Parts: sequence; structure tokens; C-alpha cells
Amino acid sequence: MKPQIVNSKMNKLLMQSTVIKMAIFTAVVLTAVLLTGSLYVRNTVFITDEGVTREIRTAQTDVYAILREEKYSLNPNDTVSYIKDEENNSGYIVIHRAFDVTISADGAVQTIGAVDCTVADAIEKAGITLGEDDIVDMNLSAEVFPGMEINVTRVKYVDRETEIEVLFDTEYVDNANLVIGNEDVLTAGENGLNTVYYRDKYVDGRYQGSEQVAVKVIKAPVTEVVERGTACAVPYAKLDDPSSIKLVDGIPENYNRIVSGKATAYSARPGALTASGRKAVVGTVAVNPNVIPYGSEVYIISQDRKYVYGYAIAADTGTGMMEGTVAVDLFMASYADSCRWGAHYVDIYVLSEGNG
Repeated sequence: MKPQIVNSKMNKLLMQSTVIKMAIFTAVVLTAVLLTGSLYVRNTVFITDEGVTREIRTAQTDVYAILREEKYSLNPNDTVSYIKDEENNSGYIVIHRAFDVTISADGAVQTIGAVDCTVADAIEKAGITLGEDDIVDMNLSAEVFPGMEINVTRVKYVDRETEIEVLFDTEYVDNANLVIGNEDVLTAGENGLNTVYYRDKYVDGRYQGSEQVAVKVIKAPVTEVVERGTACAVPYAKLDDPSSIKLVDGIPENYNRIVSGKATAYSARPGALTASGRKAVVGTVAVNPNVIPYGSEVYIISQDRKYVYGYAIAADTGTGMMEGTVAVDLFMASYADSCRWGAHYVDIYVLSEGNG
């Protein structure tokens, strides 16, 4: 019987020893787990707010939970940045506090909370859409700062077109065969019509001015051509081309010299020749070739400006001219015309010198 008793005691002791060992092992394992878990969930976090940095330890993993736990309050426009350092079980939280920025546009002023954004971002946040030609007094890519005032000027261009009548010009053509004060319209003038395109500028809804950008000709104007007289009286010897001589106040604008004296008139049978060999026709005159060489171009007008023989060629001579009692004898188309002329004191404007 005794061995059985001994064996029973021994079994009991062995059982108690096993339970104790298991309890100790469990305690050791639990302690290790608890210690390890505590090191894992308790993180070091650095919180920076308005330049002040705090170091805290927390089991929270959510940024906003950490801030609530640490009694940090956020405004709607504040932003938060978070950097987590897994290796060192730490993190860095920076609170970016929003500040006021004033934006003026469309006659209204609004204040927004802004942080870490550009001028363009602030304008967009204010719900303002910029037009292509609008002007902002700040660089759109510039960073905003506390108290910044941004002004948006609305600029709008409006294109328009209108039809404008174009007045015709007047061109004057001198006629040495017409008396001063007489005019003849050679070509009637006509007004033209253009479509003119303008661009009107408005700044904040107020008209600032217009710029002409294009012109389309619908109808070109027709220049009026007016022939006007330049002679003191109607010339007897009319030029075929009155533009070949220019008169100013009835006298040639350009000449070499003036020979003054008495002018008489004569006529001859058709086909008669002059002393120089030219045919005697209206526009040929007799002179002293020693004073006015044959072939000289002259313009003859009475000194009282009432009678004008006009443009002529020195081609003939006669006794009165050679004796010096007459300066020039004017060829007329008929005897009656020569009688009507009679005799007048004239100025002979020598336009060019002949060679005989």
C-alpha cells in the first residue's frame, strides 16, 4: 500500500509543478506581449502650429484624432500636412492656419481664407472666372500672403461695324484759255461708301474708346475734275494743250525775260509764209529778230490785262519792228480781227529763246 501512497503524492506534486510552470510561462509571454504592444502603439508625434512645435506620445494613428486628442481646433480653411516616420515610430504634423485675402471684382469685395496657394487659386476659390482680356493687379503665379488685396478689372471688347459715306475729292486743272474765275466740270464727282469696322473697349462696364480695325470699300468715290481759267482775258491765239503753260494771276509762272512795247496786228492771205519760212497762222508774230530771235516762244498780254494774244512763236518781222516803233505785230485770222485789235501796249514774256 505504501508505494501507491507515495506514487499518488508524487503525481500530485508533479501536477502542481506543471501548473506553476505554465502560469509562469503565460505571465512571461503576456508581459512580453503587453510590453511590445505598448512600444508599438505609443508613437512620438511632433505637432507644429503657428511656429510652435510640441512633442507628444499617442496611440492614435489618425491625424485628426491626434489633433482632437491634443485639443487642437481647426478652421474650415486650415490645412494639415502629415509626415509619418515608420522606422522610428514617429510623425510630424504641421497645421497651416488660413489667413484673409481680399478680392475685388464686378463691383463687389469678398474676403476668403487662403493658405499655401497662388493668386490664381485664390481667385478661383472666390468663384471668379477671368475673361481673356481681364486684368489682375497681382501676378497670377505669386503666392498669397496675409492681408493681400487682389483687384480684378474686367476688360471687354465689342466689335461693331458701320457704313460711312466717303466724300469725293476735287482735282483742279488749269486752263490757260479760260478767263480767271471761270470753271468747267470735266468729270462729276461721286461720293463713295465704306464699311468701317470698330472695336469698342469697356473697362468694368464703362466705355473707354474705339479703335478702327478694318475698312471695306463698298463703292470707291469718283474724283471730280474741274477745269479753271487762269487767263486775264480769253486768249486770241489759243493753245492746243493749255497745260503746256502755267499762268499765275494771268501771267506765265516761268519765263526768261520781258520785252515791253506797242503791239499792232496784221493778216495775210492763206498760205502766206513768214520771214523765217514758217506759214503765217494765228500764233505766229512778227518781231525784231535781233531783240527776239525767230523760233522764240512768247506769251503776250496787254499791260492793262484786258487783252490777251496768248502763246505765240516769233516767226516774222516788218518795218515797224526793225525801226523799233513797234515791239510786236500779231498775226490775226482776218483783217477784221486785226482792226478790232488795233494797237495796245503789251508785255511780251519770252518763255524760251529761239535759234533763228
